Amino acid sequence: MRVEVRTLRRGSVGLAAAGLLCGALATPAWSDTIVLSNGDRLSGKVQLMDGGKLVLKTEYAGEIRIDWDKVAQLQTDDPMLLRAKDLPADYQARLVAPTQAGTVAAVPAGEAASVSSNEVALGDIQRIVRPHAFLRDWSFDGGVDVAMDATHASSSNQNWSAAVRLSARRDWWRHALDLDFARKTQDSVVGTYNYNGVYTADRFLSEKLFLRGRLRYGRDHVDNPASQLVFSAGPGYQFWDTELGAFSMSALLAHARYKYQDESRDNFQMAGISWDFRRYLGGKQWQVFTTGEVYRALRSEVDYSLKSELGLRYSMTQWMSLYAKVGYNRVEVAGQPATNERRYSLGLGVHW
Repeated sequence: MRVEVRTLRRGSVGLAAAGLLCGALATPAWSDTIVLSNGDRLSGKVQLMDGGKLVLKTEYAGEIRIDWDKVAQLQTDDPMLLRAKDLPADYQARLVAPTQAGTVAAVPAGEAASVSSNEVALGDIQRIVRPHAFLRDWSFDGGVDVAMDATHASSSNQNWSAAVRLSARRDWWRHALDLDFARKTQDSVVGTYNYNGVYTADRFLSEKLFLRGRLRYGRDHVDNPASQLVFSAGPGYQFWDTELGAFSMSALLAHARYKYQDESRDNFQMAGISWDFRRYLGGKQWQVFTTGEVYRALRSEVDYSLKSELGLRYSMTQWMSLYAKVGYNRVEVAGQPATNERRYSLGLGVHW
């Protein structure tokens, strides 16, 4: 199966406008080519190869997963990150299909294909990843997770939780907005009722080093603190960010304003770290993720605070998934009851 991309030539103003609209909505660059061992030819955009599965994004069927041992030839238009026997770490090259099946020529970026190009057996390739380059136009992604259950027997229980994650990136800037909500009741008695919002802005100084600014607001109707407003800033490091996932950490100095259930208030400074780890497995069928932040106050009245999340996600379709995750939130404050919340959820997610 082969996909042809047609280009509209500029004519009248109306045709030009239509061409721009179609170009904005069309999926770009479906020119990577895969030839299977049975002779079938597929065109699309190679996303990654990991765990024996090659993920190809197509115009006609979305993302499809192909057993790596069924691939006879492979060619990509863009440079890819390769991990293979006898190749240096983080080797980046465009893949060109030679005449001999079962091998591929790895052509370094900016070079033309030649006999000097590294020829690699497909069986020796352990991983192929499409790197995320800095974009001149906006790039958006996000997701919504929802979990709910209700039980009506000798007692009545209702549990509701939801989380929203949105991110946008352009040039050297990255923005993220995270919202979450949880409410649990038993026989009309509220055991958990809180919501939180975090806005994060990163300014990259290089491909890996960035400066982070973060604003977090939390409201809890049951535990302490009743509300918290935290401003934080500091350097961060992006260890990797590819189609396989991402991992970053940052060191932060923060100013916190707490209000407690007894209406007392507290202002203080903290130092801490935050992390964000996401890793796809099984050709993007599974995802392991963990996010969180831990702070230590710079004076003794407030001991520390920890907010973290660990989860596993299974993709049912290109945009829908099942997830299971556990969250932990603990705040130690002298003279106030400590917050010690564990949250377990199993639900449905929508991502884009």
